[in-house]
Amino acid sequence: MQHVPFPRSVRQKASLAFILVMLLAVGNVSIVQFLLREGDGVAATLNVAGKMRMLSQRMGLSALALHQYPGLPDLAPDQLPTLFDEAHDALRLGGRAFGLDIPAVPKALSPQLLDVRQAWMRQQLAVDALARAPAGDRVAVEALLRANTDLLARTETMMDSLVVQAREVQRRALYGAYALFALDLLLLGLVGWVVSRRILQPVQALARQCRALAVGDYAARSDLPPGDELGELGRALNDSAGRIERLLRDIEQEHAALADAQSMFNGLSDNTVAGIYMVDESLRFIHVNTRMADMLGYPQAVLADGFPLHQVFTGADYETVQAQAMERLSGRATRTRYECVARRGDGEPIELEIFGSLMSLHGRPALIGIMFDITERKRAEASARRAALVYAHTSEGMVVTDADGVIQDVNPAFTAVTGYSADDVVGQTMNVLSSGRHDEDFYRVMWARLQDTGRWSGDIHNRRKSGEEYVERLSINTSYNADGSVNCRIGLFSDVTEKRRREASIWHQAHHDHLTQLPNRQMFEENLRLSIEQARLGGTSFAVIFLDLDLFKDVNDTLGHEAGDQLLRLVGRRLTECVRSSDLVARLGGDEFTLLVRDIEDPDDIFPVADKILDSLSQPFALGQQTVQISASMGAAFHPRDGGSDSELLRAADLAMYAAKEQGRNHFRVYAAEMRESVQVRQGEFARGPDPASAPAQSG
Repeated sequence: MQHVPFPRSVRQKASLAFILVMLLAVGNVSIVQFLLREGDGVAATLNVAGKMRMLSQRMGLSALALHQYPGLPDLAPDQLPTLFDEAHDALRLGGRAFGLDIPAVPKALSPQLLDVRQAWMRQQLAVDALARAPAGDRVAVEALLRANTDLLARTETMMDSLVVQAREVQRRALYGAYALFALDLLLLGLVGWVVSRRILQPVQALARQCRALAVGDYAARSDLPPGDELGELGRALNDSAGRIERLLRDIEQEHAALADAQSMFNGLSDNTVAGIYMVDESLRFIHVNTRMADMLGYPQAVLADGFPLHQVFTGADYETVQAQAMERLSGRATRTRYECVARRGDGEPIELEIFGSLMSLHGRPALIGIMFDITERKRAEASARRAALVYAHTSEGMVVTDADGVIQDVNPAFTAVTGYSADDVVGQTMNVLSSGRHDEDFYRVMWARLQDTGRWSGDIHNRRKSGEEYVERLSINTSYNADGSVNCRIGLFSDVTEKRRREASIWHQAHHDHLTQLPNRQMFEENLRLSIEQARLGGTSFAVIFLDLDLFKDVNDTLGHEAGDQLLRLVGRRLTECVRSSDLVARLGGDEFTLLVRDIEDPDDIFPVADKILDSLSQPFALGQQTVQISASMGAAFHPRDGGSDSELLRAADLAMYAAKEQGRNHFRVYAAEMRESVQVRQGEFARGPDPASAPAQSG
């Protein structure tokens, strides 16, 4: 149906409705006529069938009468058979009989009609036979009666069938009437749908739109399809409503724009940062905001009442302002920006940055713009220039990174120290300088410190571009934004490689024996106290061994001090080889050595160490062209079993060493409490007081 062309105008739609009604009326009349014709045909058929029956009875009766009474006139003229035959042919083929137009009987009744024809012919034969038979011939009469009875029966049967056919025709006529009624309803419904859909509904939609427009709802629209007068009317209303709506919207936008412009100007004018001014063509102020009045040091009402510019700007500054203003007022420039110095009402100078543009006020040219007090900015710029000079010429390296450690800028001193230019490192992290000497824990602690406090300082081993390793003293500070986030990090560093080398040399000299390069008494005491503290915290044990060389004085006296010094160096080397890297070997002085053997789980574990030392020291020593052989006496004490302080442990180990000497050379003893009763403890906290007559000679 959607592809069937539909009438487009209201006239066409009304014409279509009229045509549908006319078709409905014509169809009704045609169907009624058809039903009437059907009914007339059935009635005519029954009428002819009845006449044929009457003809058969008339002919039979006439034949019986003439047979019984030959002198009677003939009651069955010769045309009666002809009439019967015509009626039979009309029923069989359709036609006219007895002055009636009849249709052919249905094919279903053709056998009955044939039976009637045959019964008629048999009756004709019986009539002829009766006419030839003598009067009173009973057989011929009976034959005629049988033939006539058979013909009447056949005719009755056909008429009964015609009656049934008539009822069927009536039934069909009734169904036809029902169908006609249904068709009438359908057509009437179609006409009503057309009228409602294409006329009434559009009219109602237009009425609703008109009511909405009447109350100011210009957004109301009708969605009538175009093509007819109502659709054109709806489109015209939509266009009119759209124009009115756009007009009202434009008016509202213009009002809103004016209000926004006024609010914007008021907001700008009421700001506390920039001065807003308006100047007429005679170079007089006609409007200033509060900030402008505060900057210039005059009352706002005085400035806005035609205050001349030459009282604010003087000398060369006024000439600059005047030239800039005339450029804009003459139309040679529409906007400008410049800086100059003004005089406040109290006479103090103020540096201003001025922005201005041309405008029209009441049909006359005028200037509008803003002024900023840049006095502090100028001071800051001067300070920044000085800071830039310091940044560029300081001898200390400076590096600026973002919050993640990515380098943003470096100064020339950075390049001088590291060998890297700004192009080499900007955009990279400080890892570019890493020497690999520091592990991840070092940098993790550094970053944790920076995250917590924003500061870190310390020594770092880095590598120059040339590959040379150096030590720098680095201080990092953090610059924060107003919201507390990191703006940048500033690193300040200097090359302290030589300084740290000197400090390390001084420290080494202060803590090591100059002859054997073993830790000296001071470093041994510090390590002993540290070991005591660590043992207390960790619950571990360690041993202190006191060692004195046997026969050293003989070597020193016989071969000389140089040989004695060489022997001491060799002894120190062998002692170091006999213990672990976590243990400590120290020379207290002369031929006395001490050892810290850490992490002793069982006191008996010290004996393999002592045997190893004694065996190593008892091996021959090559001193130039000479070979000597010495031994050692050793004593050991355990912490915390034999003492809780450094002095107690040293005294116990010393007593154990003396007990070993009493047994002879090359012995080792572990401290026991009874040693205090058999050995005289030397005076002093760490060393024995030497007997001038028996003390061994000390070398180095």
